[in-house]
Amino acid sequence: MMRHRCRSYLRPSQPQSHVASALTLLLIGALLSSPSLPASNTHGAGPLLALAQSASQFLGDAASQEAEALVKAWSEAYGLWGESVLPPSAISLPPGVPAAPHLEDCARVSAEREAAERRGAGGEEPSWTQGAPRRAEAAAAGAGAAAAAAAACSGQEHGEGVPQPPWIRGPDAANLPLTRVVQRDIWRHQFPLGDCTDKRLLIAKWPTPGGHGAGSQVHVMSAMLSLAMLNNRVLVEDPDSYLRARTADCEAAAVGHNSRWDCYFFPITSVECRRVAVQQLITNTLPECAGVRFEEAAASDAKFVCVGMANSMESSAASLWGDAYLNTTCTVEAEGRLMPLAPELRKVHWWRAQAVRFIMRWPSAHLCHVTNQERHRAFGTLSANHVARFLQTQSEALSALSHSISASPGTATAAANAGATPAGANGTAAATDWEARRRTAADRLVALAASFLSFHPDPYATPTATAASDHSASLSGDAAAAAAAAAAGANGGEGGSGDNGNDAGWSMLVQEPYMPRPIASLHVRGTDKFAEMGLSSLDSHIFHMTRLRPHALHLQHVWLNTETQANIDQVKELASWTFFYSSNARQQDGGGGLRQYERDQSVAVSFASVLIAAQCDLFVGSLGSNWSRLMNELRSTNGRLLAGFVAVNFGEW
Repeated sequence: MMRHRCRSYLRPSQPQSHVASALTLLLIGALLSSPSLPASNTHGAGPLLALAQSASQFLGDAASQEAEALVKAWSEAYGLWGESVLPPSAISLPPGVPAAPHLEDCARVSAEREAAERRGAGGEEPSWTQGAPRRAEAAAAGAGAAAAAAAACSGQEHGEGVPQPPWIRGPDAANLPLTRVVQRDIWRHQFPLGDCTDKRLLIAKWPTPGGHGAGSQVHVMSAMLSLAMLNNRVLVEDPDSYLRARTADCEAAAVGHNSRWDCYFFPITSVECRRVAVQQLITNTLPECAGVRFEEAAASDAKFVCVGMANSMESSAASLWGDAYLNTTCTVEAEGRLMPLAPELRKVHWWRAQAVRFIMRWPSAHLCHVTNQERHRAFGTLSANHVARFLQTQSEALSALSHSISASPGTATAAANAGATPAGANGTAAATDWEARRRTAADRLVALAASFLSFHPDPYATPTATAASDHSASLSGDAAAAAAAAAAGANGGEGGSGDNGNDAGWSMLVQEPYMPRPIASLHVRGTDKFAEMGLSSLDSHIFHMTRLRPHALHLQHVWLNTETQANIDQVKELASWTFFYSSNARQQDGGGGLRQYERDQSVAVSFASVLIAAQCDLFVGSLGSNWSRLMNELRSTNGRLLAGFVAVNFGEW
């Protein structure tokens, strides 16, 4: 029986931008107004004043000047100037300059992602493949109240044994059914235990760019993965067949990455399986890939088979997980209504989204660096303005707080704001205890202020004791120790949660680098695509995007993907929207055609643009285009399934 679960889910996904600024101001405001804050007449005032002065050192009279200085400092620290195709090995920020909320430390996160996929010395799987117990069981097992509270706030209460692939974001309800389980199962299949000599391999050639765009190539490889899994074979790409990686940048990024997918994304299989496949290709024991009937080859008894093309989805691997695909929530809108897919098309979409997510699960260090460049060009100034204002207000708040703490406890202001010694407690053990509590509260306040001044927007980052020592240099005695302890506590357990659970809880909201939110992804397909589908004008796309505003009244920002320079020129005249777009070359009117355009553009920048698009909050595009389908599939396994996708030409999907 066909099951439809179509509800009106056309709304932006929850903002996941950095929250330290708002949190800090709310915290300090609450502390200043709370009658229960313990404090002494001098303890903590000096360190807080020093922190305020340290923060204000970077701020001048004009916020715009400071924002410009931030942009330049970030450009240099993150290696965004010059011709380097790889990120710096370490980010070294000048004193007083916080991390860039819109950028990633690509070298570090790439190393952490590699470690997340590495088996143990005895072949043990990474811990994320096993999942985690429910929060109540975790608390009962002694995980602590902080871990239980973090689990309660996460919205991701999974049953025991449910895997947690680190490349999947959002709660299960905001992703396609069984996404986390499927991603774990694909990873297990493609990264088997051992040296892979006992495995059957399907060696696949990437289709040539002449007949396939970049999105079409990924979809062909998703069909290859389906065939491999259905026939119990490990999919291995022919190492010299991804011609879009035959670039000077890929050659410079790493020796051996030329003509390979992993110039742009993480490998689709293990090093051991790739080594076995390469050996087979070298010894010429395989037939030519071209012309082989892929379904017959995949189902043959041969241990190694090579296929050159697969675009049939009739034997989709979705059936390996039963009929989970039938439970897919309908979130694609066309002509003012949600459009349910027929069961077979739902099956195809569900599998393609799962395969695409795995194939593109993490960008390489090179692509991460290129994405940083595009983010910085688009959002750098806006991000710097926010950070400059944050530092200014933080400095003012810390100055006010230091004066409040240093006020005489006998005054009415201090009694109201800081809390006076309870009546009748003078000269007693209670007075000593109360003073100790005041000192502890002041120390913790200083530590919190220090940690928020060094906020880390990166989802994989938490303040380290080393980083905290730089900010606690202006502190003294117990306050400096408290700041260092707070930072060390942030790394107290696996996953970066400390004793108070603050970093663990807030890190769940800090999933991705900063973008102005809400932001819509808009893909306007043009050029030679008219031979395959009907094209819609930019005005038509803008009309559909305007219809999103009742769902997000303050929607103003748009990330635009388009191949046509005329569209870029036209959106510059639309005052009611703020458009951002990549630096890629675009087709001029009457010039060269799509083939010449593709030769002129950067493949890395194109992939960076689609990764940024997949992190938007609302989506408009033409699902007759493989590039739009790619965005739709990525958002369906990126915690944005419920955000909705407005299809301009749904009938051609």
